[in-house]
Amino acid sequence: MLDEKIRNKIIISADDFGKSELANRNILRLAKAGKFDRVSVMIEGDFDEKEIEEILATGVKLDIHFELVWQKRRRNLLRDNTLRQGIVFLVNYLWGDWPVPVHPRSGAAEVKREWNKQIEKFRKFFGRTPDGISSHEHTHYFPIYFRIALELAKQYDIAFIRFGKKGLLGERNSVYFILKKMRWLNKRKFFRSKLSSSDYFAVLDWIANFEEFLMDLPEGKTEIACHPERKEEYNFILNNF
Repeated sequence: MLDEKIRNKIIISADDFGKSELANRNILRLAKAGKFDRVSVMIEGDFDEKEIEEILATGVKLDIHFELVWQKRRRNLLRDNTLRQGIVFLVNYLWGDWPVPVHPRSGAAEVKREWNKQIEKFRKFFGRTPDGISSHEHTHYFPIYFRIALELAKQYDIAFIRFGKKGLLGERNSVYFILKKMRWLNKRKFFRSKLSSSDYFAVLDWIANFEEFLMDLPEGKTEIACHPERKEEYNFILNNF
């Protein structure tokens, strides 16, 4: 287990509640054990009333995990395939969502309606407004969508957004470098919004050596997103936090 001083510098966020029965079960087990600070909910996913009651009872912060329609359609094809997810992310970046969306339902106005609908659905199911905003495959980092996320945060008085006020941490892979660029493009908008975020952001599979990562952990709060549907990440969180 982590030293308490180090643990207090880390925000552990579980992504994809609602993605699958396995994801829900693993997230609930870890949340009940006090392993998470935040859980991101895919409101267009699958969960029942009992699972909603159980995750609410843990007291963990619950964020809306924005998703686009076309992402949901291909979700089953890409499940647990990190390589394919990375390829799709690159394709979307280079030819799809930024700066000109090619998907018929990915125009800015349609996305705002879609994400607004997801927030309303969250409020209906969970009885309250989300505590924060994140997104599947980091969609909200794309500048055309980041503005929408900020507008919805203001509209619904949502205080937190996944961003990383001071930067990103972890292994510098292709997704890392793209997010770093988009974060730089969004930086001025973020600080003008006055929203809260962690000081740094990382994804668990960006971290090759966790002990070395902790040794170089900067001052401030670092959000680490994980995907407990994956066996190795479930076991890592269970045994280290």
